Amino acid sequence: MKKFSSLLLLVATLMVAMTSLAQKTKSSKPGISGGILGALNYTQFRTNTSNVDYKNDFGWAGGIYLNVPLSSKLSIEGQGQWSVLKYNVKSQVGSIKQFAGTMQYQSYPVFLKYQTSKNLALTGGMQFDFLNTLKNDAGGGYYKRNFTANSNAATVGFELFPTKTVQIYGRYIYGLSDTKNDKNPNVGNLGYKYYNDGFQFGVKVKLFAKKVIPPVVPVVVAPPVDTDSDGIVDSLDKCPTVPGVAKYQGCPVPDTDKDGVNDEQDKCPTVPGLAKYQGCPVPDTDKDGVNDEQDKCPTVPGLAKYAGCPIPDTDGDGVNDEQDKCPNEAGVASNFGCPDMTPVLAEAAKSFYFVINTAKLVDVKITKTKFDPVLDLLAKYPKLQLEIQGNTDATGNDKVNMPLSQKRADAVKKAFTDKGISADRLTTVANGSSKPKADNKTKAGRKENRNVTLVPSFKD
Repeated sequence: MKKFSSLLLLVATLMVAMTSLAQKTKSSKPGISGGILGALNYTQFRTNTSNVDYKNDFGWAGGIYLNVPLSSKLSIEGQGQWSVLKYNVKSQVGSIKQFAGTMQYQSYPVFLKYQTSKNLALTGGMQFDFLNTLKNDAGGGYYKRNFTANSNAATVGFELFPTKTVQIYGRYIYGLSDTKNDKNPNVGNLGYKYYNDGFQFGVKVKLFAKKVIPPVVPVVVAPPVDTDSDGIVDSLDKCPTVPGVAKYQGCPVPDTDKDGVNDEQDKCPTVPGLAKYQGCPVPDTDKDGVNDEQDKCPTVPGLAKYAGCPIPDTDGDGVNDEQDKCPNEAGVASNFGCPDMTPVLAEAAKSFYFVINTAKLVDVKITKTKFDPVLDLLAKYPKLQLEIQGNTDATGNDKVNMPLSQKRADAVKKAFTDKGISADRLTTVANGSSKPKADNKTKAGRKENRNVTLVPSFKD
């Protein structure tokens, strides 16, 4: 398979190279020629098994050829041959006797021929074979019907003295078709395949050749032409149909960036711009990516979203409107631009103290003056949310304190929902005893630590 691939690659390469060289040849081509040929065949069967091996044997061929030139160096040639091939078994394994004898074919090689020099040409193409007769010398019941009526092969070679009356040639023939017929009882059952391989060396005698005399073309000297009338003749003008200047070899002054301002007047010749700015782009003074003609704040860096101006701060509290949850009301950065709610929330949280080791509020009736301001905040700021953090004193351990602090946070959440606050505005967190507000060593401190903390946030 590797040998076959290499041969096909060689044939394809030769044909492409010959065609390419023919296109580059400008001299006149010779005429059609033809004649007769005689050759010696040195061939064998190539098989796909190591059980059968054939050796090369000699045969002969005779025929005619016709050569049709495509250019002064490249031509296509067809041949018709009466070809006799001899086959001889070198070794075999098994009791079945393999074919050995003579086959006579009508062979039709068709190939491209490229003349590399006066005395040498290279050839490459295909050969088509048609079986006429078969003679088996080894016994075993082989007949013409046991082999295919036609087959084909690739061929490459050379030819000496290609322009002479007598030409000598040699070529290698590589079989591409299995010549064994599927009805072959002795071979087909074993799965063997037979391919024709070999060399042919021969002599061609040219009997006729049509001579082609190239026409004589009178040389006419024409006066210099200046198509665009720019004073530079076309032979020296790189832009013969467009008026230009000598400095640019007859072409107009270039406009490299294609902005309509030629390079001699363009202060930014490689960047498209406007004539208004001498060929440069519209400037961007503050380098914010918004050009000055569209920038409402051309000397202050800003965003395209705000026409080149910085993000506004409507309420002037130092928190820009994109981050300010209360953009129309001055606040503090720590509360997302809204007013500081810490005093109100801290005061309200003092109302929520719990009986030791329970989630029961000490004062069930939460002081209205401390609780209502939180409700007012929630009503005033619809996006305000509260995180209710439950706390315990240091009595006990986390296994007890964490669930207890969660229950305390849930109890306060219920107090808010009972007042009509939506539950999705309230979240709960269990701190256990990890965030004490007072000294756990005193009774008063422990009482103060049994509480909740209200932390504000704003949803987007």
